[in-house]
Amino acid sequence: MNKFSFNIANKFGIVSTFFALVLSGCGSDNNEIKETNETKSQKNISQNLVAKKDYSLRIVNGRTIKASREGTSFKFENEPRLVLLDFFTTWCPACRSVAPHLTNLQNKHKGELSIIGVLVENGRSDDAVRDFQEKYSAKYDIANSTTASDDSNFKLSNDVASLLRMPRSYPIPLLVLFKDGEYYRHYVGAVPEEMIESDLLDALGKR
Repeated sequence: MNKFSFNIANKFGIVSTFFALVLSGCGSDNNEIKETNETKSQKNISQNLVAKKDYSLRIVNGRTIKASREGTSFKFENEPRLVLLDFFTTWCPACRSVAPHLTNLQNKHKGELSIIGVLVENGRSDDAVRDFQEKYSAKYDIANSTTASDDSNFKLSNDVASLLRMPRSYPIPLLVLFKDGEYYRHYVGAVPEEMIESDLLDALGKR
């Protein structure tokens, strides 16, 4: 192989690797998404899902979304029938790339869908989250309840992971769609906007 061909092949490999990482999602830092013993039995996980639990998701625009879990149902007060949770971090390339597509979906389905970003990253100020929203066109609610005294984001993250039978150090972004409080679909990584849109239309009975 000549030098020119080698350089082209090398650049192609770098670009291919970048897009593969974006589409497949980011590995989570177990210091951020709180890791527990992944060898728990399915019986223990199921028992954990029986008890009722409340969450108070503090949105960076100042309002609070009240949510609760009872059994396998997750209810969100004063929200539409469809709620799409986006578990993400600000440093993850796939999380950044999916943000404008979530904004598109939120705009298309106003009044029918609520997209809530759930930050699973320690130590981010509200200003830093708002900077993320501005830079990556994340024009939907983002909850930043990630402190020792206000850790509803992590509690919700852990409980949804248990519902999905996933480890609590799951790849991100993790998008989980609920209809009337019940699990409907989930997606890992920067999945195509059209895929989510298709499922939303099915959930809304529009086709």
